[in-house]
Amino acid sequence: MSISNNNTATLEQQLLTLQEEVEALRKKNTDLDERLRAYSLINTGQISLINKLIDKVPFGVMLLNEHSIIIHANAAAGKIFDASISEMNGQHCNNYFKCYDRFNNCSVLISDEEISLQQIRCVNSDKYVMHSAFISDEGSEKIIVETFVDISEIKQAEQELIKVSKIKDEFLGMISHELRTPLNVIQGYSSLLEDKLKNFENTDAASYLMNIHHAGDILLRVVNNLLELSDLTAGKIKVDHIPIDLDMIVTQLQYRLEKDFERQGNALLFKHEDIKPFEQDLALLMKVLYELLMNANKFTENGEVVLTISLLKREGADWISFNVSDTGCGMTEETIEQIFHAFHQADSFLTRAYEGLGLGLSLVEKIVTLINGHIEVESELGKGSNFAVFVPYKLVTDV
Repeated sequence: MSISNNNTATLEQQLLTLQEEVEALRKKNTDLDERLRAYSLINTGQISLINKLIDKVPFGVMLLNEHSIIIHANAAAGKIFDASISEMNGQHCNNYFKCYDRFNNCSVLISDEEISLQQIRCVNSDKYVMHSAFISDEGSEKIIVETFVDISEIKQAEQELIKVSKIKDEFLGMISHELRTPLNVIQGYSSLLEDKLKNFENTDAASYLMNIHHAGDILLRVVNNLLELSDLTAGKIKVDHIPIDLDMIVTQLQYRLEKDFERQGNALLFKHEDIKPFEQDLALLMKVLYELLMNANKFTENGEVVLTISLLKREGADWISFNVSDTGCGMTEETIEQIFHAFHQADSFLTRAYEGLGLGLSLVEKIVTLINGHIEVESELGKGSNFAVFVPYKLVTDV
């Protein structure tokens, strides 16, 4: 069988076309290989540059893969975890710090959200680090970036401060107990002597005894405040809600404060609505009101102190408001920011003019917080002060 010239020419043309297509594909493949090599060099260069940058930063950095395996760690991380970089690479992060779930996965992988700064403890070490992490998924694989700052010295200093604070509280409690017993004896016998001297005409002796008794009252109040502050700080005071009648509070306050206000030349006034009995810790509430009224009396001379009690609603809840206002010396904004700090007055010029260590308002603030209330202060220098205490109002219901 013979092949015609036309068929031969057609086959030759098809072969030529096929060769051209093969050559074009070869050129494309060569070009693609060259591009891939170039991309590989660029990618390798970028990774090398990133690693060099990571190695230069002063804080610890680890790069982890999706399985929480360390693929790169810098020298600062090695110093923090007491390991060489070669030792760390390829290890699971669990070997160095606890920031993973029970399946040994880094916690940032669980939620894909950045881990904000948190304190964690190093594994097999007493060191503490401030840690954060985020996921970088720019490429085909997720990379977890972990950062660390060694805070071991800060943590140690913090623990030392806690120890010192505990020793201070224990010392205050012990001293307060030791001082309160003899002071109670002094107060008891001075009261007896005052009663005995009522029938005698020796007014000087009566005046001396009155001054002794008054000074003892002041010192006993300071000692009691020190003890209560120590107990509050240590969390030893518990809240005990009982039914409270408002008239009973007013009567007790009037009886306890009458002599102090007379001595200072101040008028003590009470204004309150007809408020039904409510549940609260009586002893703690009385302490708050007593300290606020005594504070107002101390910084007011020949003036007026008013306790206004009312009900109000805030954010859909019922509150009872105890508002103590005075016509005293007032305060600056800077002083208002400091008044609830214990011993603040001992560091100010007020110590020279007014007695006390500045413990009363610190106690008030702590107690108000303990009974789930809050306190607000308004004052202007030379124009008096206003302290408003708000506590939850829970009406006593008959069982």
